[in-house]
Amino acid sequence: MTETTDKPKVMSERALKTRAKIMDATRAFIVREGVGRLSIDKIVKESGTSKGAFLYHFKNRKALFCALVEEYVDHLNERMNAHMGKYQNSEEPLILGYASWYEDFDKDDGGYAVLGVALLALLLHEPDALKPFHDWYAKVFKMVQDSPIKTPQLLTAIMAFEGFFFTHKMGFDSLDKETKEATWRYIIEQVAPQPKKKASKSPDKKLPA
Repeated sequence: MTETTDKPKVMSERALKTRAKIMDATRAFIVREGVGRLSIDKIVKESGTSKGAFLYHFKNRKALFCALVEEYVDHLNERMNAHMGKYQNSEEPLILGYASWYEDFDKDDGGYAVLGVALLALLLHEPDALKPFHDWYAKVFKMVQDSPIKTPQLLTAIMAFEGFFFTHKMGFDSLDKETKEATWRYIIEQVAPQPKKKASKSPDKKLPA
C-alpha cells in the first residue's frame, strides 16, 4: 500500500512554501545524486529548512518518495489528457495522443523526463512507492482493452511508443527526426488509420465586373 505524506488538509502560506522548498531540493538532489544517496539530513541541509519542518510534512523518507511519485503521475495524467483531448472525435484517441505527446516531448517536459528516470531507481530502494506508476499503467492498459481497436494491435503500438519514450529519457535516442516521424506515421496508419478529409470545394470564381 502506498504511504501517504500525512500533510494537513489546510496549510499556511509559510508551510506551503516550506513543503515546496523540500520538494524542490529533493528533485534536484535525486537528479544529481540518485535516490540511494538521499537522506533526511541531506535534504534538510539542501533545502535550508529544519528536521522538524521536514517531519511536519513527511513522516519519513519513504513518504517523501511517495509524494514525488504522486506528483510525477499527476504530470503524466495532465500531459496524456491534454494530448488525447486533441483527438476526442477520432475512433481511438489513445494512440494519437501518445504520438502527439512524444512529438512534443521536449517542448512540454519541464525536466520531468530526467526526474522520471531517476525515480525508477526506487525499484531497488522503496518499490512500494512506485504504486502510482503501476496504477497509471493499469489505467492505460484498461483503455487499450476497452478500445474498439483489437487489443493486440493497439497494445503493440502503445508499447512501441513506450520504447520511444524510454530510449529518449535514457539518452539513447540517436534516430533523426525524419526517421522517427515516418515510424510514427506507419504505426498510426497500421493501427488507427484516419479517414481522409474531403477536399473542400473552392468557391466559384467570378470575373471582375
